[in-house]
Amino acid sequence: MEDKTIQKVAAILPAYNEETTISNVLKILQKSPELDEVIVVDDGSADKTAEIVKAYGAKVIKLLQNKGKGNALKVGLENTKAGIVIFFDADLIGLTSEHVSQLVKPVLENKVVMTIGLRERWGNLPAIMVKIDPLLAIGGERALRRFVFESIPPKFTEKFTVETALNFYCKINKLPVQYVKLKKLNIVTKEKKWGLKKGFLNRLKMYWQLLKIRILILKHKKEFICK
Repeated sequence: MEDKTIQKVAAILPAYNEETTISNVLKILQKSPELDEVIVVDDGSADKTAEIVKAYGAKVIKLLQNKGKGNALKVGLENTKAGIVIFFDADLIGLTSEHVSQLVKPVLENKVVMTIGLRERWGNLPAIMVKIDPLLAIGGERALRRFVFESIPPKFTEKFTVETALNFYCKINKLPVQYVKLKKLNIVTKEKKWGLKKGFLNRLKMYWQLLKIRILILKHKKEFICK
């Protein structure tokens, strides 16, 4: 008997104090026909993020402590049986049902194992950067077969490093990936969300983590190879 969960699609959103933006994202996801369920992992928020998610009828998993994006995505995956997962940041601006379809259809149709969304910013720079180095595709909007995430060594799925690890796993194992331009999609900047100083420091921390993961991946690349 065919396992029907293979083609089920679950949207997973890591969220940390996103009460001002998450409603706009949930409105779109809850009406998107390709999605079977929407899961929000509240990563230790101190605001009303969880209450807003419940009001929209989505599943919410409340974590007591903030442990970072990678852990939140892993918790979300552990709480669904869907064979396909699609990740979204909770502070997106301009998300549409078309964006959801663009990301999930190539995976549903078995054309690729992962799609990665490229937001429309700084002209065509994200697409140019990806052509130079696929590991630079670090956008939070992506759809993938769950085995891709489950195949990443746990130590490489922490905080902001998970996107780079997913990219590297597909690259080294020569798995098909598609890059999708998501027109008019943007995100609230860290500086706007937390203030200039705190936002800038958080941005520097993210860049440091991305640099560190690249170094660690090269040292441990054998752990990423399919056996």
